[in-house]
Amino acid sequence: ALLFLSGLCALIYQVVWLRELRLVFGASTPASAAVLAVFMGGLGAGSLVLSKRADRVKRPLTYYGNLELIIGALAAISTFLLEFSRAAYITLGGSTSLGTVLGTVIRLLLAALVLLPPTMAMGGTLPAAVRAATSSEGTERRGAALLYGVNTRGAVTGATLSTFLLLELLGTRLTLWVACLVNLIVGLVARLVDSAHAKADRYAERRREARAGTDDEGGEKAVAGVD
Repeated sequence: ALLFLSGLCALIYQVVWLRELRLVFGASTPASAAVLAVFMGGLGAGSLVLSKRADRVKRPLTYYGNLELIIGALAAISTFLLEFSRAAYITLGGSTSLGTVLGTVIRLLLAALVLLPPTMAMGGTLPAAVRAATSSEGTERRGAALLYGVNTRGAVTGATLSTFLLLELLGTRLTLWVACLVNLIVGLVARLVDSAHAKADRYAERRREARAGTDDEGGEKAVAGVD
């Protein structure tokens, strides 16, 4: 469920950011391609960099929750960065003054400013979730495929909901805020679940140690009785 909601939020963000940046850069093919390139590049870079850390952390579910919290916070900040990008692009004169080449470079830089931090965090969520859900090499491939499918279903649902319902009812900014709130809830729930599992593991470990101590004492008494 958490990964489904994560994918849902990711595609809501993509739809909203694409619409907002089209208002800044225009709806031309180069402008749209620049936004999509930064979005997909951020996902790939985040997966490459953050997946290595997911393999090293002791509590990957908490790590996953932290990434979701970071995504929600950065997506909220992106609303202010969008305003900055709009003002900067207008000040520079847009593609009419900058020309095709320089205009494309500026669009890439401004899109990276808005999209790169949250999309890199998004790229690390699936590896962290796979690491948290699979405990052995034998189950890793099946677990990864299942989680990827759940995440993809969430993404399809997010794209559909945002395009045909949320944007019409709430507008772009409020839709983005709703997705941020869902992301923060996902992160908090993941951390709470992992904390509960950690407490249960510690309790079970203490019971095993207590049982082992009782067995040792019983064995010593039995030996003493024989002697």
